[in-house]
Amino acid sequence: MDLKDKLEPININEEFVKQCVRKTISDLGGCDCDICFANACALALNELHPKYVTSQKGALLTEITSTKVTNHADITVEATKAVMKVMKNPLH
Repeated sequence: MDLKDKLEPININEEFVKQCVRKTISDLGGCDCDICFANACALALNELHPKYVTSQKGALLTEITSTKVTNHADITVEATKAVMKVMKNPLH
């Protein structure tokens, strides 16, 4: 097996949360420093069930699309709550 074909467990919700937190910080005018971003991501991810898959890059697209559609509302809600919490109590 070539290294590029290596299978690894991936929490595909993590990438969606990162995207949603970035957008929510921008929309709400929150601090976009690395600390606030990471704290909001951690808070949101702690409230969501992980969605782990093992896949090679090419085979992952179908799973990602399906998960994004299914979990979009939950991710948006948790990301918004997390960003608002961090905005009220930034740790920097």
